[in-house]
Amino acid sequence: MCIYRSITLATVVLATAGTSAGAANNRWSPPPATKNVSISNGGLTVTFNIAWGAVVIGIANKHVAHGLNIVDSHDVGRELQVDQFLSVKIGDHRKLMINPTQAGAEGYQGYYQHPKGIVFPEKGSPVVRWSARPHHFHAVIKPWDYDTGQPTNWVYVEDVRITSQGVAQFQYTFYNHGSKTYIMGTEVPTLYSDRTNGFMYPLTNPYARQHAAGSHGKIKKWPVKLVTGAPVWPQPAIISKGWIANVDTRANLGIFYTTPVGLAETFGTFPRAAVSDQLPLGKTNVAANLISNPGMIYSIKFRVLVNTPGAGPALISRQPPAVLKILRNVPPPTKAPH
Repeated sequence: MCIYRSITLATVVLATAGTSAGAANNRWSPPPATKNVSISNGGLTVTFNIAWGAVVIGIANKHVAHGLNIVDSHDVGRELQVDQFLSVKIGDHRKLMINPTQAGAEGYQGYYQHPKGIVFPEKGSPVVRWSARPHHFHAVIKPWDYDTGQPTNWVYVEDVRITSQGVAQFQYTFYNHGSKTYIMGTEVPTLYSDRTNGFMYPLTNPYARQHAAGSHGKIKKWPVKLVTGAPVWPQPAIISKGWIANVDTRANLGIFYTTPVGLAETFGTFPRAAVSDQLPLGKTNVAANLISNPGMIYSIKFRVLVNTPGAGPALISRQPPAVLKILRNVPPPTKAPH
């Protein structure tokens, strides 16, 4: 059972290349352009990489598995982040047009060299501005198109707070300033984790009326499924019942996050990934399919908990459910017939 301690004077950790970045893995030196920023309550630490579009490269609690971080930080684009897949319909076919993403834009030039000798032609999206206080991180990101490394007409606003319960509360707001209407598949979010050899998700919706007592701690054990054996990505999609977790059964550690009920969740591992702190490299993501009109604004709220597979389900189920909300999405006016 994890014990969270309330600490009044929490610290904001700033780390540059070659310096410890809070709870993030440090088995290799980040590229020179990297700037890592961590917020912490003294137990939970969340680390962001400013050079890679403010993606999350570390979530760890020093009271769980000795503060081990399993969020991947070895490959630009394989962390905890959000992105869109925007397409238009041409004839009877969809064509991928643009992919605004926080990190992983190719740009066709070497960005850094992994210790294993792999050169990555990738980079992060520009962070227009950011700020960090002890329990709150805020960033405005102008995401690149993943395939070309060129700017897009989207803006991502990222807000992360550490609650008094020692849980990370995430909110992303997305602004479409483009002129086209897109068929949009959005990953809200996608999480890559080193050391993942199992996945856990609920079999019933912990936020349904019959389970409302669970939010008050009256239900001690939630019906859950643990999938072990490093199943290869992608496993058949499941329908979200409220949360999903990437688990390292060897270290008795899981990263749980709430997901909007009813959306498709996909999970699996990349057992032969060239970049990973410790294989297999696991991935989970939640996918929402929307129509994005010019001027669309929408947001996603969810919470992340680092805990043991035994205690995590009950604790994450007490958190508010994740919410995907469309704030504005007005179809463009149709032309009047002549």
